[in-house]
Amino acid sequence: MANAPRGLATVLGAVLALSGCIQPAPKSPPPAAPKVEQGPPTPPPTVLAPPVQRVSDSERLLSYYEYVLALPPDQLTREQERTQRFFGQHRSDFALLQLVLLRCLPGSSAKDRTRAQEMLSSYLKEPRDPNSELRPFALMLNNLLTEQARQESELQAQIQKVKDEARRNDQLQEKLDALVETERKMLERSKPARKP
Repeated sequence: MANAPRGLATVLGAVLALSGCIQPAPKSPPPAAPKVEQGPPTPPPTVLAPPVQRVSDSERLLSYYEYVLALPPDQLTREQERTQRFFGQHRSDFALLQLVLLRCLPGSSAKDRTRAQEMLSSYLKEPRDPNSELRPFALMLNNLLTEQARQESELQAQIQKVKDEARRNDQLQEKLDALVETERKMLERSKPARKP
């Protein structure tokens, strides 16, 4: 038993010795990253509504032209009457140009196109707001109609020339046929009569 306290004392001494040893330092947290100075917080980006795009009168006229191109003949006639009435009541530049477009549709008569050109010429001669966006549109239409009229005139002149050439050829052919017939008759007369 005397050995027991001694063994205990040894164990206690070892424990005390161990507890007195330098313990490893507890792990310290990693060093903090250096602070970067930041400016004031940036506000979230603002979402702007798309701007409302204004449709110009010229764009409206082009859309109108596309619309009337697709109309069947009976509806087109009603549209022409409606536009003519509206123009008669309001005399607006926009309605005038609508009428011009209606008279310039494919298949329109030469009389309609001539009337459209007269309307445009009158519109362009009148004193108007020089900043009107309809004036360049009217000027463009007038130039197109003038060029179309010039080309139609040239075409008619060419057609007339071809007709005149054909008539001259017919006259020459008739003269040639008459000469051939005259020569044939002369040859028949100059043949000696057959003896029986």
